[in-house]
Amino acid sequence: MTNDHTYKVFFINYGIYVAILVILFGILLYPVKVGQKAWQKNLKANIEFVLDESEPNSWTVGNSVKIKNPFSMNSACYEVRNRKSGDTYKSVIIRVQTFYGPMPAVFTIDKDNNVEFVGYSSLHGRISEQITSNKTNKRINYWKSKIPSIIQ
Repeated sequence: MTNDHTYKVFFINYGIYVAILVILFGILLYPVKVGQKAWQKNLKANIEFVLDESEPNSWTVGNSVKIKNPFSMNSACYEVRNRKSGDTYKSVIIRVQTFYGPMPAVFTIDKDNNVEFVGYSSLHGRISEQITSNKTNKRINYWKSKIPSIIQ
């Protein structure tokens, strides 16, 4: 009889422990899920700003495109449409290492997988022009070659 009682106490204590763990994980995951929508909205706004800065009133940013590989932790992809030509593109914002530290870079990709670097999201004006004027930037060229495989 005491053996059955010890099993009963063990399973009750084990159930309480598992319930506490489930509640703690739920509390930790809730802010992540709530913040995900705001995160997507702010990334979309950053892409809009960079595209609008390079070509004013030419781009409309649409829905996000899910990236199905590990690069989704450092990048986001959105559908964009050029208002003037009506063509649809994809735009990717990805963390790129620069001389000044990691910065979010924005690229556009057409339907033929031609990638164009648009600019950095965190740099604007004269500073941005000075940093992005280097057309032989090896890091930018590296990401230009990698982005088509990232978004597929």
